[in-house]
Amino acid sequence: MGLEPMTFIMAGEGDHQAGETTKKTKGGRKGKVVQQVQIDDESTDGNKTEFNEAEEGSDSDDDNKRYDYRTLAKIVEAVPKLTLRNYYSWSTLIKATLRVVPHAIQHLEGTYNNNHPKWNRNFDNALAGVLRSTLDAEGEHNILYLLLDISKAYLTFHQTWKKIENGLTSEATRTSRRIALLTQLNEVKMFNANAQKLVQEIRVMQTETSLLGAPLVTMPYTQCHGPECSRSRRVTGSYEEAQVSES
Repeated sequence: MGLEPMTFIMAGEGDHQAGETTKKTKGGRKGKVVQQVQIDDESTDGNKTEFNEAEEGSDSDDDNKRYDYRTLAKIVEAVPKLTLRNYYSWSTLIKATLRVVPHAIQHLEGTYNNNHPKWNRNFDNALAGVLRSTLDAEGEHNILYLLLDISKAYLTFHQTWKKIENGLTSEATRTSRRIALLTQLNEVKMFNANAQKLVQEIRVMQTETSLLGAPLVTMPYTQCHGPECSRSRRVTGSYEEAQVSES
């Protein structure tokens, strides 16, 4: 009768263990305890291994799901559109922005490819799509031609990045950019030369009107706004009146 309570407790934990306990009752209480501890240790170790493996996989999946196209587009929306004139600043900002996204730089640099165990096609496609969205296709210095070239075939994020880099940093592109800058500089010089000529002409007019006692204002007529405009009109009117009186 003294063995019945222990038999009942072991049966609550499992029918198999209860049967084993009943058979080995005569072997002594010590042997039963040792056997039970060994079984529990083996079961616990197995559970720990399976849990860790599942947890590691779920973290990777959660990262990929958290950074979808919409989330990535929100992250890079502050980066200016890529044009023919700002590749180096654009690429620096893109890299700095994507460093907050796990695994993004590895995809960009090609460290993760389709043979890598951490490669994720959906995540890579989202990165490539967001990168294409930062290309200017409508502005004065747009790169629509490059966007169309990239969109013709499937490219990974790394391949898209390299195609943009090669398209905007090649020797031919740099030469074309230098020519455009020289043209722009010449236009600025031309504008400054015209401005100097205008100032000289105004000074001549000021000297002539000063001799008549009605000097012109120093502000050019083309830059006259607000109250100054009425003042210049009064000066001009007095100059015309002086001419009439002399005649």
